[in-house]
Amino acid sequence: MSYTKNVHTCRAAVVAAFLLAVASIGRIDGSPTGAPTEACATMTPGHGFDAQPISTSPFKTEIPAGENVLMDETVRLELRNSVPNGFFWFKGYLVMAFDKNNATQPIGTFKLPSDGQLIDCIGGVKNAATHTSNSDKQLVTVDWVPPKDFIGTVIFRTTFVQNKATYWVKTESIAVNFVKEIPPVTQPTQPTVAPTVPSSASQPAGMWAALAVASLLAFLTL
Repeated sequence: MSYTKNVHTCRAAVVAAFLLAVASIGRIDGSPTGAPTEACATMTPGHGFDAQPISTSPFKTEIPAGENVLMDETVRLELRNSVPNGFFWFKGYLVMAFDKNNATQPIGTFKLPSDGQLIDCIGGVKNAATHTSNSDKQLVTVDWVPPKDFIGTVIFRTTFVQNKATYWVKTESIAVNFVKEIPPVTQPTQPTVAPTVPSSASQPAGMWAALAVASLLAFLTL
């Protein structure tokens, strides 16, 4: 009887250890199916490890449109490897847009990424984008729609997760200005070059000969 009981106890211990191992594997990269809404406030995955310094991030949020965008125009973001010829992959991400003058409340809405999902953060609707799987990624494109008639400056903040212990929180994009009219590109003015006047030393010899002949004729007619 005790032998059977011990067998059952051993089996239960093995099953428990297996389930724990499986659960641990699922947690290696944080949230394999995307960031939860609980992460919105701090944009921190909550893995139990400290975030890496932003200055060391091998990933960046790039804005192909540049620093000036027309009002109401959709902006494409590229979450990518920032190291030339670098072999760095991120498994998870969470990105939001903020008015530069109010960096606590995310604004605008995202369009559904082909390989991501949208979540509602801090009282907003579809104002954050995150991953749907923890597959290796080097480039993710996301489209963002600004608030109607918004005029101002926006900064995009992205948390990149490489693995459970390695992640960068709130890496910032360049500041993007939403304007009613794109300022014209001014061309540098070319310096005005004054025309050169040939000196007397460079006058043709024929001119001097003509002057000599004219002087001689004038003398003979006297």
